[in-house]
Amino acid sequence: MKKIIHVSNFNMLRFKGCFMCGMPIKISNGLTRNGYYVMNYPDRDLCRMFGFGHMNFLGRKRLNRHLIDYCKATAPDALFIGHADSIELDTLREIKELFPELKILQWSCDWIVPSFAERNIQALKKYLDVVDVLMITTGDKQLLQQFNHGHTLVSYLPNMVDASIETGRAFELDTPDYDIILAANTGKRQFAGQDAELDAIVDEANRRIPDLKWLLAGLKGTSPLNGYDYIAKLSRTGMGLNLSRLNNIYHYSSDRMVHIMGNGGLAFIDRRTGFNDVFSEEEAAFYTEREEFFDKLKYFKRHSSMRRQVAYNGYKKIHRDFNEQVITRQMADLLFNHN
Repeated sequence: MKKIIHVSNFNMLRFKGCFMCGMPIKISNGLTRNGYYVMNYPDRDLCRMFGFGHMNFLGRKRLNRHLIDYCKATAPDALFIGHADSIELDTLREIKELFPELKILQWSCDWIVPSFAERNIQALKKYLDVVDVLMITTGDKQLLQQFNHGHTLVSYLPNMVDASIETGRAFELDTPDYDIILAANTGKRQFAGQDAELDAIVDEANRRIPDLKWLLAGLKGTSPLNGYDYIAKLSRTGMGLNLSRLNNIYHYSSDRMVHIMGNGGLAFIDRRTGFNDVFSEEEAAFYTEREEFFDKLKYFKRHSSMRRQVAYNGYKKIHRDFNEQVITRQMADLLFNHN
């Protein structure tokens, strides 16, 4: 049995965002269910603890020393690192010197468009000298090529569902509590090929469909949804608008898409994302133009049986092909079979 230390933000101290359904937990769950011994290492929580409540210089220094000592005590076969920018490159080099056969996989839920995401890009390039496999939730091959570096294998990482986390079955509801969810900070998103204010999208939808019941989280004065409250409300919502900051990057989406589909909701997805290569028109509500979006929203609002059927088809597909065991098996195979 191979031992893996999974270094990431497990949000044990700060209950911020959708932490209960985050990628770190799903990856650890999937690896464990695939037969690996996984040790979760919450780098940000430990950094704050070592820094007396702050991610300061002292906290980072003690954290990095602790990770080295933790590896000495556990003798891992691999490190999985996700958004763990507090770990220094020299720390990973020292661990590799201690364990020459150890392999490192870095994963990232990021878009990687130069000029839009320079901070994300530089954070990923930081470890390329020691990382064996780099996996990113952006599928565009040209964008992935910017990380080509020596021995490092660069690959696409799909967002994943986990049936122990995405427990909702909104497709079973003929009359859901809410028609559609939009969870995002107030501001602009790329909508139907153009930047648009989120509040304006909501206002236009309300003008066209006056009886539309929105579940807003972070918009129009509403509070963000966190933890179990987010999962519970998703499970009672018939549809969801999947909007990332940019929606024309091939096979990139925030994890909103799997949250919506995984809990049985009908996901509205821009065709520019390329996800219509993966899901059919019978599994999600795809749109290209504004009119198509609003027309389909009105149609599925009025035709509950069709909304439920398409949502169910998408739910089955995403839970079958993109569950935590399928995706982490691919991750581990890439890492342990990569020379």
